[in-house]
Amino acid sequence: MTKKYSIPFNKRPAYLTNKKVDATGRRYKVPSVTQVLGVIGNPEGLINWAIRETIKLIDWDERQVGDYTELRDWYADIGTTAHRHMEVLLEKGTPDLLTEGFDQKLIDAAQNSIGAFELWLERHEVEPLYIEEVLVSDTYELGGTADLIATVDGVVEVIDFKTGTKLNKHKLQVAAYFMLAQDAGIHVDQCRMVYGHRNKKSGDNQLQEVIVYKDEIEELWNCIRAAKYLFERV
Repeated sequence: MTKKYSIPFNKRPAYLTNKKVDATGRRYKVPSVTQVLGVIGNPEGLINWAIRETIKLIDWDERQVGDYTELRDWYADIGTTAHRHMEVLLEKGTPDLLTEGFDQKLIDAAQNSIGAFELWLERHEVEPLYIEEVLVSDTYELGGTADLIATVDGVVEVIDFKTGTKLNKHKLQVAAYFMLAQDAGIHVDQCRMVYGHRNKKSGDNQLQEVIVYKDEIEELWNCIRAAKYLFERV
């Protein structure tokens, strides 16, 4: 089944080293944090089970979405749409939802997360420092894009916005961004994950926030290094 929606901006470019080059003077391509963490066990059967359970939670008929891979892509595009709106909101301070180039169904689906994000901004004093910041480390040979690096209530944080279910892997992701930011000379105190959705029954925007502190980041980084070791060998 052909997709009826599209994302009107380019996919992420390859992450390239800053100074480290090969014999021909070309910069090396390094893996992304997402790619590296992808080696952490996700058997296909478990993925399909998770998607089926998601369908049950949202009362969506499986026949309307085709195979599970397409549903996974649909949710990825919802997340991208929501993130793009959040980016514009932080840069321009306008709550107007983007519409040009986006399928209306995507816009409608993303509004739940966007509303929750706007609620998060109301609850905290947020001063954006870097938005959608591309971080590449020659030291760790790893790259990634942090949603937001900002001062939140006086504390400098790496912040990752999530539109789906809370997963332990998300802690690894923000911890990696923390280390990449530090390696780039950006001072960061801690990390924060913000999960947003709308309650289906009440219609209220709901937030869940998870703080990852420095002492935990050090432990998580060891797991990330192990994942990268496996990634380079599979």
